[in-house]
Amino acid sequence: MPKAYIVASINVTDPDGFQEYLKAAVKVREEAGGTLLVSGGRIEAIEGSFHNRIVVIEFESIEAAREAAAGYTALRHTRGNSAPDYDSVIVEGV
Repeated sequence: MPKAYIVASINVTDPDGFQEYLKAAVKVREEAGGTLLVSGGRIEAIEGSFHNRIVVIEFESIEAAREAAAGYTALRHTRGNSAPDYDSVIVEGV
């Protein structure tokens, strides 16, 4: 079974306020068995536009990624205005 990945592009406008969401998001990731591969860091866009934070999380299956995605969606209110733009996808590996 191929692994799956959640890839998120996030516009963080209030890093301090975003910390509350991050604490809860770590629990969601750990419960779903996710491995954090990318979180923040320098971004060099080749084409298109991206927000100021990119996150990539690896999961053992698409089902585990879906479980985590549901948990992140449930935390949407926690992000509030600290990250007004949040785009994410689940991508199945090869």
